[in-house]
Amino acid sequence: MEYLDRIYRSVRGQICNLPVSLPKTIEYVNKSVNKVRLPPFTKDNVLYYYLPLQGLVSYTTLSISVMNPHLMVRLFPRRDITDVLFLTAGGGAGLWLWARPHIAAAAPARRFSWAFLGGCLWPLGSIFLWAILRSSVGQRPIIGTILGVTTGAMLTNIALDYFHYVELMFCGEVHLPEETYTPNSDDEKYDIDI
Repeated sequence: MEYLDRIYRSVRGQICNLPVSLPKTIEYVNKSVNKVRLPPFTKDNVLYYYLPLQGLVSYTTLSISVMNPHLMVRLFPRRDITDVLFLTAGGGAGLWLWARPHIAAAAPARRFSWAFLGGCLWPLGSIFLWAILRSSVGQRPIIGTILGVTTGAMLTNIALDYFHYVELMFCGEVHLPEETYTPNSDDEKYDIDI
């Protein structure tokens, strides 16, 4: 009993001294993180870098959950975590979209609605794709898992490339080509016979 009392006093002392020790702890973690070239722990970095990164981990785990549900049941036998994975993946994607420079000038309500829409559509559309792929793969869990993680990585890279291109256009560094397609073009290479 005396041992438990000492543990209780130690934990209570740590909690009571939390405001004093918290800045020291954050400073220690920031020094450690700087050695691996990660952004320091600030409010903006936690919200717009680390939480989206955690959302990406949830997105990858969600792909495994959809493509190989038996593995997830073995890892988490008491609870189905698919909903939690979906929410954290969507939340991470939404926070990442919120921080994009090309929508920074928009009104907060529009910015929130765009980030919310992107945060919902990204994992939901992926779940539909993975469900179709899972039905085509059949009862091959290893192939399904590899296919799920691979398609998730491909979709993420395509989205990152797209947003990078949009932001370059928004900043004026990428220009549209002089010759673009118009439906009323007289140019033969665009004519389509129906």
